[in-house]
Amino acid sequence: MPGRRAPEEERREAILRAAFAVAAHGRLGAVTARAVAAEAGVSAGLVFFYFESVDKLLVELLDWLLAHTLVAADKPDRLSEVGDPGARMMLAIRRDVEWLPKQRERVELFFDYWVLGTRHPAIRRKIRRALNRYRDAFEPLARALVESDPERYSGMSAEGLASVAAGFVEGCALQVVMDPTEFDVERSMTTLAALVRAPASSLA
Repeated sequence: MPGRRAPEEERREAILRAAFAVAAHGRLGAVTARAVAAEAGVSAGLVFFYFESVDKLLVELLDWLLAHTLVAADKPDRLSEVGDPGARMMLAIRRDVEWLPKQRERVELFFDYWVLGTRHPAIRRKIRRALNRYRDAFEPLARALVESDPERYSGMSAEGLASVAAGFVEGCALQVVMDPTEFDVERSMTTLAALVRAPASSLA
């Protein structure tokens, strides 16, 4: 059937989803060939056939996680409907902040990988590249915002503003993991709105 994924790709995807399920419930230390095989309903030998080792499985699981977390395809995107650059930036941040509590398991696992990356160079590089891509995604919005009011944003770069926007979302992600019952999307966004409305002179 044209366009149908090859069975090998489907099996790899099924094993990765199984690995995510195992990691989501028992963290990265619970990811073994036997546990993943049991979750996927396949043999441990098949897990090794596709991924060679648990280490390689963890690295590929990180790729899968990043594709479904920082740049999740299912995030709603209404940015093109908003004309004001400031409102567009706030909507982009809100979109990602609202998404965090809904996918807490993925966010929590991302931070597990962050810790693992302190002693695993390949994972550290992947996380750094992913965070850079995430920050870069804010740059067009930040550039439009800076250009819309050169006086207000005098001395600021689109790159710097994009870093602040990404850093705010990443900070919210940490709150979602550390204290999910206290994290409040509206409170966070209201606080951010109050800060960005403050005159630049008051922030000096």
